Amino acid sequence: MKKAFVTSIGEPTTELCVWSLERQGFDVELVLNADRLSDKLQYIYNKADDDFLRVDADVIVTRKVKLLEVPTGAWWAQAKCFGWYSQDIINGGVQLIKKECLPALGKHIGSHLLDERPETSMSRLAEFYEPRRFVSVDLLCGIHGYKNDVDKAKQTKDRRGQTDFDFELARKLNEL
Repeated sequence: MKKAFVTSIGEPTTELCVWSLERQGFDVELVLNADRLSDKLQYIYNKADDDFLRVDADVIVTRKVKLLEVPTGAWWAQAKCFGWYSQDIINGGVQLIKKECLPALGKHIGSHLLDERPETSMSRLAEFYEPRRFVSVDLLCGIHGYKNDVDKAKQTKDRRGQTDFDFELARKLNEL
């Protein structure tokens, strides 16, 4: 598996994310536009024909990403990152998706185009739990959210009802 799709809305870390993946030998395709994440995912699911990484552009990917594997029997593995706003280890930002997963993703993405978090919604579909095909793995693969717009991130987290974040610290760290 050497393909990586990076989804971006113009985050300041986009080039660094792409560079970090390329230096590790990944063939990177940047999916950059102002469309919804679900539109980007639909594009990726239609284009991919083999196992691939899907990475948020606001993740500074570490060299550990080369070690990310999907456990036996699973189709989709979600790595962990250090969350810049939570100041904690979080799930998300880097996913390894096997080609066996693509039919289910392609089948369901159309009904999740308006979801706030389409990947999260889709990871909860029955196809991924009977048997368990979506898993989180304990591999730290990057820093998520570094140097992004703190106010925009706060608005997004507030809209989603996510509250356990230290935006004041993130703002001060970004000023360094």
